[in-house]
Amino acid sequence: MTALYIILGIILFFILVLSVKVKVTVHSEDGVDLSVKWLFLKFTILPKHEKKPKKEKKKKKKEKPEDEKKDETVKEPKEKKGDNIFVRYYRNNGVSGTVELIERAASALGGMFRRMGKAFTFEELYVYLLVGAGDSAETAIKYGKTCEKVFPAMGFITSVIKTKKYSLDVKPDFLEGQNKAKLHTTVSIIPRRMINAVIILVFALIFKVVIKFLKGSRAKKAGTPEEKNNTNLKEKGEKQ
Repeated sequence: MTALYIILGIILFFILVLSVKVKVTVHSEDGVDLSVKWLFLKFTILPKHEKKPKKEKKKKKKEKPEDEKKDETVKEPKEKKGDNIFVRYYRNNGVSGTVELIERAASALGGMFRRMGKAFTFEELYVYLLVGAGDSAETAIKYGKTCEKVFPAMGFITSVIKTKKYSLDVKPDFLEGQNKAKLHTTVSIIPRRMINAVIILVFALIFKVVIKFLKGSRAKKAGTPEEKNNTNLKEKGEKQ
């Protein structure tokens, strides 16, 4: 029982630790600042501190003896006999079976991305754009086109991913005609939810896709003439 309690305690510890949010902060103005924070740890990824390049010592190339140079020959890869496993699956199941397999794989991947989307949260999302051009009329046109693209994009992001604080400010610059962009965002990620999504994907692919694929790619035994005629008619029907 003691060993069981220890194992359960370790599992509970990892569940709690992986439930703590990882916060990624990005600030872009003149440059890009990128930092990651988790628990009491904080890492600054950008900007990177430039390191002094080390002097590389030139190594002398050792010449091979003439006997070894003569023996160096490129061996051609041997052709493998037998049908490809994918060809066998297609031959056994036809177009409908192949399409069904692809649909199952796509469904499993779509479920993974939906679950992963719940692991992300925008704690902050602030965007500032200053739009300008050489002429006032051109600036107005450019400003209208920018608003037409940016505001729907922001609405889509906030509807798909949970967002706590956000702001989008777009302004025209009729005087100097400058173009500027500022971005500040903090994204929190729950590692446990991402791991759960990957584990569910693996099991879904194994039971819904891989097992069906392996069964369908097995070489079929020679059947009666009637069965062969039925398979031939089936293949002709699918080709038509």
